[in-house]
Amino acid sequence: MTDGESAPAGPEQEWAAESGVALLFGIFWYWYLLVAAGLSFSGYIVLNIFFTGALALLVHLYNFFALSRGRLLRGFTAAVLAVLALALLWRESFLAPVTTLASFLLDPETRPTARYLLDFIRHSLNIPMCAAGAVLFAAAYFVRRRKPLLFAVAAYFLLFGAWIMQPKQHIVPGEASSPEDFYRRERARPAVDFPRPGAASPAFDVIILHICSLSWADIKDSGADLVPFFSRFDYVFTDFSAASGYSLPASLRVMKSPCGQVPHWQLNEPAAPGCYLFDDLRNSGFKTYTMFSNKGKYQDFDLNLEKYGHADAPLGVDGLSPVYKMFDGEPLYADDAALHKFWTARQASKAPRAAVYYNTVNLHIGTFKAGVPYAADSPAHYRERLAAMTAQFEAFFSEVESSGRRAVVIFVPEHGAALIGNKMQARDVRNIPLPPISIVPVAVKLIWKPFYPAASGPQVITRPASLQALAWLIAEFLRHNPYSGDARKPGVVAADIPVTEFLAENGDSAVMRSGLGYIYRQQGRDWSPLPSYAGLPPGTIPEPGAFRRADK
Repeated sequence: MTDGESAPAGPEQEWAAESGVALLFGIFWYWYLLVAAGLSFSGYIVLNIFFTGALALLVHLYNFFALSRGRLLRGFTAAVLAVLALALLWRESFLAPVTTLASFLLDPETRPTARYLLDFIRHSLNIPMCAAGAVLFAAAYFVRRRKPLLFAVAAYFLLFGAWIMQPKQHIVPGEASSPEDFYRRERARPAVDFPRPGAASPAFDVIILHICSLSWADIKDSGADLVPFFSRFDYVFTDFSAASGYSLPASLRVMKSPCGQVPHWQLNEPAAPGCYLFDDLRNSGFKTYTMFSNKGKYQDFDLNLEKYGHADAPLGVDGLSPVYKMFDGEPLYADDAALHKFWTARQASKAPRAAVYYNTVNLHIGTFKAGVPYAADSPAHYRERLAAMTAQFEAFFSEVESSGRRAVVIFVPEHGAALIGNKMQARDVRNIPLPPISIVPVAVKLIWKPFYPAASGPQVITRPASLQALAWLIAEFLRHNPYSGDARKPGVVAADIPVTEFLAENGDSAVMRSGLGYIYRQQGRDWSPLPSYAGLPPGTIPEPGAFRRADK
């Protein structure tokens, strides 16, 4: 052998060269097991021990055959297994499916601005958990090389212990709380009957204020106090299910509220005659309108509402000055200015009765003031926008009252803002419609005169209700006009309002009340108990006695 030739590699050298990828992957695998166990113990994921066991079998088969394969093949196989492990961890988490996230971020029509994404990442990043993961990786690196067998046994022991201790999975709800039974009852509900009022019946308008991103939890988490605002209404619902976590489905549920609650996938399907709220109002003699606080173009909101909800084309925001910008950079307009534009058109129409569907997104997280540098959203910013919104609504109520017209105002949020996240979902994530997101404050106000002047406060409805209750109330007021001697007392009306148990769902997840707690389903899996931390904390919803008028 000449001086320029290298000596052939010996067995030890060959082992060292060929075991590098396998060693690194082994460290990653056992680190992965420790991370999965830690996330399960902390409540961030729900382990599927069967999928993990199958993946572990593949990993150990890889380790057994790694030395007898080429370096390129070993590296490729290790990379595939690592991707499968991370995909399993994602599936075991409460995150939205990757396809849903990708379509949201890659679609130019839905993609938020870069600064919103950076702000979202900053608020969502759990620094202590990341630091713990780094410490675990360092420990895995040193211990795996010195005590590989002990380390492997410890990792699998911790993972199995985490699986044993997590809440029991794959439960079968009892008949009283079965989701299938819920929809069977809802399908059996008759459509709300809207009478056509007689010529002698006092005319009134119907004003539906549909508010994006407001729940009882958001009010509490922002430090706001809306009890005085709601106390000036005539009916308040404290256990109202918005039934959804996103805007368009929530709006379609309003537009199809005369019939029972339908599954999420049926919202884009034709409904039976009598199930469209605005069709029913038109048949009862109302001229109908649609108005937004924005252009309504996000995800073709306006077109979908017309097509699937039989809404009118929106009046448009031409001539209004933007006061905010949405998370995607689109301009937003003041609620009082937008409502004033509707009211001007309504007054000019001379129609005896009119109804409007008004949708505002001015509370959505990521909204910021137009013309000022972007500032990260916070509960304080949210509280400021909420105070501005309620003040503008009250100014509009005064405008309607001063016109001499009678009006029934329905204040109903689409869903909550998820202002404060939890272990299941980060802030502003609503893929799983948890109770803090989908249990919302709803109120009904009669403008022109107090319903019952002697009442010390609104009639508070604590029984579970949802959107059909609002359609029923409108029909009730057409049948027993609240502005005439035919009106029924609020307590009698409240007793007849249809009850709807809580079940909220999005495309790939759902949450349902079951007994004293909640169950949830995600990505087609079986129903499982909802962790207690994901429910409504005690004291979130004010007690009925809290709603008292200031002059009583």
